[in-house]
Amino acid sequence: MQKFDAIIIGAGQSGMPLAKKISGIGLQVALIEKRVIGGTCINDGCSPTKTMIASARVAHMVSRAADYGVNVSDYSIDQKKIRSRKEKIVQLFRKGAIKGLEKAEGVTVLQGLGRFTGPKQVEVVQQDGGVLQLEAENIFIDTGAQPVIPPIEGIEDIPYLTSTTIMELEETPEHLIIIGGGYIGLEFAQMFSRFGSQVTILDKGSQLVPKEDEDVCEAVSKIFKEEGIGTVFKAQVEKLEKAGNGIHITYLQEGILKTVIGTHLLIAIGRKPSTEKLQLSDSQIDTDEKGYILVNEHYETSCKGVYALGDVLGETPFTHMAYHDAHVVFKCVYENTWISKKDRLVPYCIFIDPQLARVGLNERQAKEQGIDYVVGKHWMKHAGRPLEIDETSGFFKILVNPKNNQILGATILSIDGGEIMTIIQMIMLGGLTTDVIRYLPIAHPTLAENLNNLMGQVGKE
Repeated sequence: MQKFDAIIIGAGQSGMPLAKKISGIGLQVALIEKRVIGGTCINDGCSPTKTMIASARVAHMVSRAADYGVNVSDYSIDQKKIRSRKEKIVQLFRKGAIKGLEKAEGVTVLQGLGRFTGPKQVEVVQQDGGVLQLEAENIFIDTGAQPVIPPIEGIEDIPYLTSTTIMELEETPEHLIIIGGGYIGLEFAQMFSRFGSQVTILDKGSQLVPKEDEDVCEAVSKIFKEEGIGTVFKAQVEKLEKAGNGIHITYLQEGILKTVIGTHLLIAIGRKPSTEKLQLSDSQIDTDEKGYILVNEHYETSCKGVYALGDVLGETPFTHMAYHDAHVVFKCVYENTWISKKDRLVPYCIFIDPQLARVGLNERQAKEQGIDYVVGKHWMKHAGRPLEIDETSGFFKILVNPKNNQILGATILSIDGGEIMTIIQMIMLGGLTTDVIRYLPIAHPTLAENLNNLMGQVGKE
């Protein structure tokens, strides 16, 4: 039995920084990873997808070159080169992560499947069949999440794609059908549409981005429609079959069976926690009905001394929040600074084009919570910088507390929306009022200067 001061299961965006933080105070850490260092973000999520989205945006701008007085006679998509470029970025970031761990004295990286054998005991099943027995006073779980594959009739016989495998394609799909209209599905839908694929989204809901406000849903749907992306709502997929070189999909829509045939199928209905192989019952760690690990506000599970962070919690499935989880749990466990994970804003950005970013409350949430608010909204079609670069889709929108003129939340649908959302996040944390920002001299002509106009629109909706 090998003894460590801490064991971390999963070398993702919580596990890696946490390992370095703990070793940095002179403690010995075992970091267990069954697949590859870096987790979903570096290998299957943020880095590779945003690299490919960049290629798709170039294709989109080339297709619009004539709008800017630039005549391009022809262009083509090299899917192999796009994949190769993506892989170079993945390797670059992965190597950087590995080097960072190698420099951290006191971190022992163990490759294999980590699973519990007792409340403070873990075994590592290595790829060669060997088994290591470990124990530690504190154990941290950062095993992340993975794509959900639904039990649709015929799915075992279909060469379907996931959010991971679709990025390995070396050919551009003729007709890509996507089951699921969530954030992941939308990013891939627009990406491959811009690569030249016909794209059809089948979603069981009644609108895109349903967690956002109605005006946001309408605006995103309009953008997708204008780009020729097909969306079928209230579609419950019933059966999958091979159809020659394609895939035949039968779905139920408002009581009527319908069909669509595509060359490629992406399953993007969501993700599930990677907890099945952890043997959590051996340490009496509680989960919810979906398998997400239950923790208190300081990330501690039902087993004292065992903590869980990142996507395995199912609360804030974003890389930046997983990274922040590591910071908060380290403060709690090793510095006795009992910060609550509840006391923080949760920003996020969906990398469709224009970007959809949000922080704090939207109108749906404010109404549900009975919070009084007024709205400020500024359309990009009336904004200087977007007009100059001919990127006028979307708007800035904020909710404001009418009693003190402080911002309750913001939704930004615009070019570089995530950057503007971050500015507003800082405004919120600083407790600045809308009047301060309204009259703040902001460099011209920037996208950010439209915050002046936005603040002037508060209460005029």
